Amino acid sequence: MRRCGWIGFCGVLTMWTLNGGWTMGLSFKRIAPLALLLLAACGENPSRSPDPPDAHWVSEPAFQIGDALAGDALFGFIPSLRVSPDGRRVHVLEPYEAKVSVWTPDGRRLFDVGGTGKGPGDFMLPYRVHLGDSWFYVRDQSRFTYFSNDRKVLRTVPNPPTLLNYQGFPIRVNAHLSDGSFLGFPTRKPPTGLELGCRDDAEEKPVLRVRETGTGWVHEVVFRRKYGNGTLAVPIGIGCYYGPHPYSDADLYWADPDAGSVVVVRMSLDDLDPGRSELFEVSAAGDTLWKRGLAFQPIRLTLDMLEAALNDLESVLDDRFRRDAVERALDAPEYLPAVSDFALASNGRIWLRSPEVLDTLSVWYSLERGDTESPLRRVLLPEGFELMDATDTHVWGVWKDELDINYVVGRRLVPGS
Repeated sequence: MRRCGWIGFCGVLTMWTLNGGWTMGLSFKRIAPLALLLLAACGENPSRSPDPPDAHWVSEPAFQIGDALAGDALFGFIPSLRVSPDGRRVHVLEPYEAKVSVWTPDGRRLFDVGGTGKGPGDFMLPYRVHLGDSWFYVRDQSRFTYFSNDRKVLRTVPNPPTLLNYQGFPIRVNAHLSDGSFLGFPTRKPPTGLELGCRDDAEEKPVLRVRETGTGWVHEVVFRRKYGNGTLAVPIGIGCYYGPHPYSDADLYWADPDAGSVVVVRMSLDDLDPGRSELFEVSAAGDTLWKRGLAFQPIRLTLDMLEAALNDLESVLDDRFRRDAVERALDAPEYLPAVSDFALASNGRIWLRSPEVLDTLSVWYSLERGDTESPLRRVLLPEGFELMDATDTHVWGVWKDELDINYVVGRRLVPGS
């Protein structure tokens, strides 16, 4: 986290005084919101210029699947949505319905697969759909189920044994590779509040390749994920609340089962250059396939942003926490993480979301996978649109109306003025 010399120190010292003093074990990097008003005096954004994009793109409405008043396309929660690279099929996963529905872009339902259960083609809390050339698979809590493009069940692949662990922590696999191995991570349980005073001190969390050999199951570290402040830990009574940190700069990654690799976004390479990040791909064998440095416009965290984050947390935790406890638990950075979200599209392009917002538009950048030189494509998308996949001509995702009803939406990409 970038510091601002004497002014930044005075801001922290001022909040220490206003709050009646902090405990000796509390780091100065945990800044109460009003201190940000003083941090704003630290100067302008860093002088380094962001990487110039090759083009400015926008989107326009093209397809919308879902109707709250008529028809059968009424969607619940959608955590995963994938579109065939040719744009002809849209696969929509609804975990609470235990099904995947497949549609044409204009809203014609082709078929459904799934149902709650343990039989062939059934799901137990599914959470991801992945597309192959002539098949797709659905990942649930216990196995991977493969379907043909005409909805026939091809095979099921169970998870590795539950006794398999990494340093005592169970391993959760989330991708099944073409060679029969898996990619996953250890499910490290949060420490108790008595042990660590309600904080998660894990600096790294490995991504693992899990495979079966002639002598049993083994696992190898593919890469060590920088985790840092990935978890927000807040005291609640005698216990702790653990959830995702709103300003996490932990590594983001996307496992690709077909390529047998992981695409990674790493942030905070230099605290004095907050707009920097790094994009790279690691094979399941642990080899770095390519690497690219990126520079985005740094976005300073404002008091309004922090207040909004606190209000969101308040709506989740209700009256079970003290607001000052959340303020102290937040590692309030001077600048927002350079990348807030990213996706590996079915057509192979990488999409990176900047925390920057222009009016009601979110800012995304897109590039060809493995391209280490060409300028990025800058794309402006409606702020309420949740991007999940893209083809060469459209972006696809979920949009909610004022009644909080989900729609599957495809927006056509067009060059901007």
